[in-house]
Amino acid sequence: MDFIKMSKKSSDGSTSTRGSTSTTTTTTTTSTPLHIAVLTGGYSGEADVSRRSAAVVMEHVDRTRFVPYLVHIDPDSWWVEHPETSERTPVDKETLAYKHTGNTTVQADLAFVMVHGTPGEDGQLQAHLDLCGIPHTTASARVMATTFHKGWTTALLRDAGISVARSVECLPSDRWDETRQKEVLESLGLPCFVKPSESGSSLGITRVTQRAQLWPAVLEARKTGTSTVLIEARLKGREFTCGIIPDGLGGIQVLPITEIVSDNDFFDYAAKYDGQSHEITPAQLDPRDTSALQDQAVMVYQTLHVKGMARVDMMMENGGEPHVMEINTVPGFSTESIIPQQANVAGIDKANLISRLIDEALRRQAK
Repeated sequence: MDFIKMSKKSSDGSTSTRGSTSTTTTTTTTSTPLHIAVLTGGYSGEADVSRRSAAVVMEHVDRTRFVPYLVHIDPDSWWVEHPETSERTPVDKETLAYKHTGNTTVQADLAFVMVHGTPGEDGQLQAHLDLCGIPHTTASARVMATTFHKGWTTALLRDAGISVARSVECLPSDRWDETRQKEVLESLGLPCFVKPSESGSSLGITRVTQRAQLWPAVLEARKTGTSTVLIEARLKGREFTCGIIPDGLGGIQVLPITEIVSDNDFFDYAAKYDGQSHEITPAQLDPRDTSALQDQAVMVYQTLHVKGMARVDMMMENGGEPHVMEINTVPGFSTESIIPQQANVAGIDKANLISRLIDEALRRQAK
């Protein structure tokens, strides 16, 4: 597999894959502004986070180039808030169009996906958009479905030679008794982490420190995601995360590393969104460790064929090898989120980043 060669690194720790750390964006020139449907909401416990992310996109999108409108995706309907009446107006799912005023219809030129969890991160939304011929800011339906499933992702990365935690997948059909529990604990040890295979924002994850907690943690994980559960050994070291975004020139740019210091047992929902963590960007690392983490993030991104914006979470001891925990293919974009923090340190404002994501999606569509 061909990996992107990273040629220069800036003092803030960001890396451009096209030979320069410049934040200049090559834009797609259009005679009239493009209509951008910013998709938000969803069918999971991450819907509120999605709405917060989409609000930031709406606030910072370059309105000299784009006309954004917010499309709410709920379990029972897709709708926009009418700009004049503030009433819910239905959206045509096949075109993302809605009736604006009189006989005027607004139709999307591109979908900016800010739906975390189902259906925006598991491939369902991408399959629909691809079928309807609507370009979007995320990877293909196949890639999104694969990366949303923690067990499949872990297996693919392990087969590619990328270091991940030891893990055991617990399927719905698997029996669970004392023998099975003993096998899992002998393989993984304590503490370990029990995760829904298909969920995000650390929802449904339990840190298990005692034998008696294991089965209740599996049942709790099944309530949050699907009935398939991943049980992982605890990784030692410091927790880091690395964002990857389009560089505006047809390649990718690796952002500065962030170290996550959680006030809780791990980087759970409260730590991510309720201020119960400390995030240090750029992380205080020597150049060797910074390069190791950034190189690993690029390898994960490339191996899984991810597109657009993504964030790779890793653990590493000083001077050790990074171990990948997971990849986020629709990472948060709220005021609390990590990618905007990293981009800011790299000198990239939100408007620039949003434009890069739109331009990259249009570039892919044109190929």
